Amino acid sequence: MLRTDRLLCRLHHFVSRSCGVHHLNSYKESDRIVQRTLSGCFGRGDLNHNNRSIITENVNKDRIRDDIIICQRSLKKLYHELFDEALEEYNNKQTRRDRKITNYQEHIRHSRQEKEFHEAIFQVGNREDTGLDSDMCKEAAAVLEEYARSFEERNPHLKLFNAVIHMDESTPHLHLDFVPVCDEKRKNGMRVRNSLTGALRQQGLEGEGISNTITMAWLEQEKEHIGQLMLEHGIEWVKLGTHEKHKSVSKYKVEKLREEIDAADKLLDMKMSELSSVEDQVRAAESTLEDKKQELSESEENLSSVTVETEKADAELSKKVEQINRTLKYLPDLKKHEDAEHEYLVAVSELHDMLKSGMSILRNKESIISRIDTLKNLIQKAMDKRDKAELTIYDLRQRGEEVTTERDNALEKLNAVRAEKSALYSELKTVKAENMEYSEVLAMLERIAPTILRQAKEMLREQQQREQAQQLAYQPPKKKKSWDLE
Repeated sequence: MLRTDRLLCRLHHFVSRSCGVHHLNSYKESDRIVQRTLSGCFGRGDLNHNNRSIITENVNKDRIRDDIIICQRSLKKLYHELFDEALEEYNNKQTRRDRKITNYQEHIRHSRQEKEFHEAIFQVGNREDTGLDSDMCKEAAAVLEEYARSFEERNPHLKLFNAVIHMDESTPHLHLDFVPVCDEKRKNGMRVRNSLTGALRQQGLEGEGISNTITMAWLEQEKEHIGQLMLEHGIEWVKLGTHEKHKSVSKYKVEKLREEIDAADKLLDMKMSELSSVEDQVRAAESTLEDKKQELSESEENLSSVTVETEKADAELSKKVEQINRTLKYLPDLKKHEDAEHEYLVAVSELHDMLKSGMSILRNKESIISRIDTLKNLIQKAMDKRDKAELTIYDLRQRGEEVTTERDNALEKLNAVRAEKSALYSELKTVKAENMEYSEVLAMLERIAPTILRQAKEMLREQQQREQAQQLAYQPPKKKKSWDLE
């Protein structure tokens, strides 16, 4: 920061010396001064004459091609652009047809108060000293052209539509044709209207009675501006009818240089303020960037933890599914049941055949006893299997309910973990985007003001070290355990 101040001070000293001393002494009163008069008045506004649609006797036809055309626009189109909207608003408010205005340009043309357009004529010098064949002719035309091209910048309420510098008469002179526009709220009448007095008043001018009307004040204001342009071209304005002379060329240049020095001072102050603002922005960006980096690190840690929990939940769910599949293997074997049932039916059928007659019973006594024992064994086995199946089904139902509950809890936990993981991904994406923005700002500042950025980083690092030192200084000492030995 101190190095920047020294550079700015040297720049300020250099500007002051180079502009304030050397140049002021270089302009001497011996500079060549050309004196000319300056005239200005309101004309009658003959567009045919101005645009050479009609050529009068005082016009040199061979020099018409030398005329300088500044602006030539359609007056009719200009009226539509300026007043159509306000005219429509005005007509919509009228209840009587005879009060509505059909054509505003025609309305003004037949008005007794306002003119369709106004014309101002300005001339530098006269036919004796600034004629068409004189050395100052082109210089005077250049002054008038520079004035005409900046006319609407100084007169925003005077809309120029025709401007010509005549170089084909005795002396170069400028015709300016314009429409005055006054925009103000009115109880009656149009809001935007043609009014020279109103337009000049809105430009900040006021009249002082008949001796100095508002239009005369405007003419003098414009002549003053042309007089300044004449000085820039090495011409001194001599006012007719008075002993007053305009500023000399040397005095004008001295004042101009002083204005430039003042402007340079203001520019230096403004740049100093901008540099201070840049330093504040650098500090803020550094601090915010550190915070975002910390948030990014924490988010990545949280995301890693959630990822581990997700993998763990997936493993638990897979384990539960495997347990269910193993439990399903304990269900009764239907094929074995079918074989036992078939053996039972065969034994019953054979026993039934042996018991048909007394002779058959006597003859098959031992076989009957054997078949009865077989049936007893089959019945006992069936009863044992039934009891075992009932126990197995009961256990399976109880275990199935437990597994279902565990599965639902695992799925709920897994969904919650996945939702948290998605939120953390979104948060991480936002933090990375913000980190990228601050990195771009920091890179831009490094390109614009690397020295200031480096100094700001050093200041921020020193401030962090001071804060850490303060935290260590205020940290209370730990008490040693006595182990009740005292």
